[in-house]
Amino acid sequence: MEGGGAVADVLFGKVNPAGRAPVTSYLKTADLPAMGNTNLYPNNGSHGVTYRYFNGDVQYAFGYGLSYSHFTYSDMKLSSATIKACEFVNVTVTVTNVGAMEGDEVVQVYVGQPHATVPVPNIRLADFERVFVAKGGTATVTLQISPHFHAIVPSSSSLSLDGETGGGEEDIYTDRTTVEAGEVNVYVGGGQPKFFDGHVSASFTVSNTQMLSTCS
Repeated sequence: MEGGGAVADVLFGKVNPAGRAPVTSYLKTADLPAMGNTNLYPNNGSHGVTYRYFNGDVQYAFGYGLSYSHFTYSDMKLSSATIKACEFVNVTVTVTNVGAMEGDEVVQVYVGQPHATVPVPNIRLADFERVFVAKGGTATVTLQISPHFHAIVPSSSSLSLDGETGGGEEDIYTDRTTVEAGEVNVYVGGGQPKFFDGHVSASFTVSNTQMLSTCS
């Protein structure tokens, strides 16, 4: 019964909104795969589907939202520049409200793997947190990246893993999800790095390759 009043409070500035889009709003249906095509990656004229794989133009991006305030990001730090496959990475960033109103910001952490040996998502949302920042104030936010968010699915069981030698016929029913050695790019901001100009970035390196299921 109070829905109209809530909308009015937002429209007239009594409340500063901070909601974020949980899905991608596509610009053209022609960019999407045909019915029955379940391939998430771009293929056969399709630009892919979901924020992880889509590479076309969008109406509203996953993670997009409006605010009467403006927030800037700075002093991004990673807990380590090099980690083992099963280790977590903490990301710390300073968020400053340079707008005219107090408000909440949704801090989003995305990861990408530029040198993965198999097809992987363009980016993946690894963590997020909604924080209140007073007008002219700052907030230090710490988020965490789990190995799950930069794991891959090997194309073959011949991949050499720590503590296990691959080989033999591939078993499609066995979980082969693997944390792969290599570089992981990290982006922090109020939206996806492709659509949020004020994001900050850094990277870390995974030193070894290990099956995710063996991580305790």
